[in-house]
Amino acid sequence: MTAALALFLVAAAPAADTEAPIAPPEPIAAMVPMPESAGAPWFQVIIEQQLIIRVPAQRSSLTNFAASPGEPQRKREAPPIVWKEKKAPKCVAMRNIIGMQAVQRDSIDLITRQRQRLRAQLNRGCRALDFYAGFYMKGNEDGQLCEDRDEIHARTGAKCEIDKFRLMVAVRDDD
Repeated sequence: MTAALALFLVAAAPAADTEAPIAPPEPIAAMVPMPESAGAPWFQVIIEQQLIIRVPAQRSSLTNFAASPGEPQRKREAPPIVWKEKKAPKCVAMRNIIGMQAVQRDSIDLITRQRQRLRAQLNRGCRALDFYAGFYMKGNEDGQLCEDRDEIHARTGAKCEIDKFRLMVAVRDDD
C-alpha cells in the first residue's frame, strides 16, 4: 500500500525539466500599435466636463406634506405679507440661487443670496409640485439661468423650461 502511494505521489509531481504550459502575457506596450514615424507622435484626448448645481427646496404650504389640512394655523402678531410682481431680469446668476419654494401650481420662487425672491414661471404642462424636493440645473458657459433658454430638472425626472422671471416684492397688507 505504501508503494502504491509513493508511485502516485511521484506521478503527480511536476517534472523539473518540463516547460510551463502557459506562456506569460505580453507587455501592454507591445499590444498598442506604435506610431509609424518616431519623430512625429500624436495623441488624441477627449475631456468632458459637466457641472450640475443642486438647489434645495424650502417648505411651503404647497409642499408641507406633514401638516394635516384641518389644523388651525398659529396667529401672528405681524400683518401678513403680500407679494407683488415686478419686472425682473431675463437671466439670473446660478451662483446666486440658494433655495426655492413651490408656491403656485405652475411656478416656483427662487431665493437668492441677496434675499430676493424671483418667481420662475414654468412652461406649459409643468407642475411646481414636481419640484417639491428641489431641482438641478446644468452649468453653462455664462453661468446664467435664463428664461426661454435653460431647463431645470426635478429629482422625479421632470424637466421644465423657464418661461419668465418676475421679481417678488414684499408689501405689508394693512387692511
